[in-house]
Amino acid sequence: MRILIFCLCLFLPLHSWALKVGLLLKDTSPEKEKFLRLTEELTSRFRLEGLSYYFSTYDSRRPFKAIRQAKSEGVAVLIGPFHPGDNEKAMEAARAYGIPIILLTGDLDPLRMPDEPFRGVFRTGLSPRLAAKGILRCLAKRGFQRIGLLLSLDQYGHTGVKWLKVYAWEYRLRISKTVWFGPRDTTLFNRLEELLPMEAVVVWCGRESALKVVREMDRYGLKIPVIFGPEIADEEFLRSHPELHGYPFPATALYLSSQRRALEIQSLSLKISALVDALFLIKHLIAIGAYPTEKAFEELGKVELPGGTYYLSSDDHYGLLPQSVGLFIYDLGGFRPYCAPRSL
Repeated sequence: MRILIFCLCLFLPLHSWALKVGLLLKDTSPEKEKFLRLTEELTSRFRLEGLSYYFSTYDSRRPFKAIRQAKSEGVAVLIGPFHPGDNEKAMEAARAYGIPIILLTGDLDPLRMPDEPFRGVFRTGLSPRLAAKGILRCLAKRGFQRIGLLLSLDQYGHTGVKWLKVYAWEYRLRISKTVWFGPRDTTLFNRLEELLPMEAVVVWCGRESALKVVREMDRYGLKIPVIFGPEIADEEFLRSHPELHGYPFPATALYLSSQRRALEIQSLSLKISALVDALFLIKHLIAIGAYPTEKAFEELGKVELPGGTYYLSSDDHYGLLPQSVGLFIYDLGGFRPYCAPRSL
């Protein structure tokens, strides 16, 4: 599948150099136009006075060729990809050509990348690791102690169980029951029945599987206090599926009404939240006259972005602080905090 790099070129009237930012998008992604429009709107409304931009397109079946072309065109920093499955090749290519990259999805596992696992790689928005921490912190705050997990037998479920089990001890929560289900299962009654004694149940799965879970609960009249993983935190999806209204899920501080109103964002998702923070992170460097090198990002230290408080250092390029993650519910009134982020 081909990857396009849409290079957003920002010309700084206060400096003698022009900063080029490459946005990595799949040409087949149905969300491509939405991300491009949002990027255009944000850079229009929140750039330094007099900033202008244009798009150039690089087309390749492999990221190495595309990023090599971006390097030859003077791209200073890359944002993306928008799909976690593309991260590994994009990181490899960006490192090969010495371009810092800001990931928007997925997690980087340091154990799989020895020596310098974070070299040249940064992350904005809500990673699965921080989503798990946000859920567990909220459950502990609300007094739950014995929880269950309902996980889909796919990449979503395996990602969720990894981080939920790693951090449960940190919040003194006991995972008393772990139940798995297949995304194609026609009934979930027996699996849901196993979780009835739990004080709360974390359901980590894809969006379609989440719909199946709530429909099965309604079908059998099961009253289970459910908290979903991050996959349902998409406003367009929630708006069109009222069955999921009222169920908590993790998201960044950008989901607070005060933050969202300031940016005039029409529809929120975690990818959009990560994109917004990436653009504002670069904007922050521009404002202090710094070129976006790896060292420049690290030296920012503590920085406030729309999605929350980040603390970047040479030891941690995934800078969003856990307290900037909250749990939200969605209903006809929009997003409301269930456990509000603490950093804003």
